[in-house]
Amino acid sequence: MKSNLTKILSLFMGSLLLFSACEDEDDSPNLGDAVGTWELVGLTGTYERKIITKDGVTSSADAYPLVANWVDAATFAGAAGVDAAFVKAATSQTLATFKAGDNAPGFPRNAAFDKAALALTGIQMTVDLLDSKSADTPGTYTVKGTYPSLRLNPDNCSTYLMLPPPQINDTGDWTANYDTGVFTLSPVVDIDQVLPPFPDGKFKVNREVEPATFNLDFLDRDGHDGLYSQVQNSWDETNDRVVSGLNGLPVNAGGGWDPTADSDPSSEAYIMQAALAPWGGYLTWYALNALGETAAKAQDVKNPLIDLNADGAINAVDMLIYMHSDNLAGGGGKTAFGMPYALLVNSTDPTAPAFTNDSGSDWAAAGLATGAGGKLKYRIDMGVCMPVNETIEFKSFWNEKLVQ
Repeated sequence: MKSNLTKILSLFMGSLLLFSACEDEDDSPNLGDAVGTWELVGLTGTYERKIITKDGVTSSADAYPLVANWVDAATFAGAAGVDAAFVKAATSQTLATFKAGDNAPGFPRNAAFDKAALALTGIQMTVDLLDSKSADTPGTYTVKGTYPSLRLNPDNCSTYLMLPPPQINDTGDWTANYDTGVFTLSPVVDIDQVLPPFPDGKFKVNREVEPATFNLDFLDRDGHDGLYSQVQNSWDETNDRVVSGLNGLPVNAGGGWDPTADSDPSSEAYIMQAALAPWGGYLTWYALNALGETAAKAQDVKNPLIDLNADGAINAVDMLIYMHSDNLAGGGGKTAFGMPYALLVNSTDPTAPAFTNDSGSDWAAAGLATGAGGKLKYRIDMGVCMPVNETIEFKSFWNEKLVQ
């Protein structure tokens, strides 16, 4: 009897142990809820670019001027019989000059893509976060699809968003710490990769919704020669350096370049400045001649322009007085381009001279015979290329890919 009871008890305990073992078995992934296949549904990027000057760096210079040329310079030179090179040099204008430490023009720049914008631009990414073999080893990942990329056109020094977007086919290792919220990415190093390495990404997974969501924020710093060592062992100047280009500026409602305007950049426009108020705010043919004559006379060794109004500066106001005096004396003065002072300055009232405002129309070669003026259209024939240090702060949003 005791033997039978012992056998029954042994069988019962064996079944209980077997059942308990099945109860305690954990089939969850070693790397937790982030394991899965995820599709990109939203992306934002904040691009920071700081201009540098450094020996041995492509396009490096002490300063980076953005120069515009008068569209009709060659036409004027041919019609007036003047040396074309002289006209181009004398009429070119430096719109802005950038130097090391400045933000690259147009930066910081924010780019945001919701699901509709991703589809419109053709950006599509799917990431497979594969589980690890154990809880203390990294998992592997693959990323396939297309990605947003700012590129440089070296022929005209312009920066543009590449469309259609280029392909991505990345692979490497990943880890996720659910206590700290830190996500690491380690791309394979012996093949070309798009995504940068990072040890300090931040992530969140929500499997309480359907489809499940995965958010990942990270800083791309492998294009910054002072921060790259945080994510990689060496710097390759040829492959890692980012060069930023500018060959256009926004245009305001008056058709003039205006960095504060919200239009798309254009390489052709009028030049408008507050200092050009006597000519309607535009660089006109009369303004170009008056201001050019001011600079020439100020540097005239034999008979330099002086501070005629005693305001402590030699500028266009002094030129106005100078030209007005010449008009009243019947001196017949002309600029280097042959424009009579009498056309550039209205001396009808001897006590109130004024520059002639010729901004009512555009300059035309047909007006040369009569000394007509007009607004000058300028074009940026060659932009400016500037080496930079770049960082990109990405925030990405993913939904779990549903199995059909």
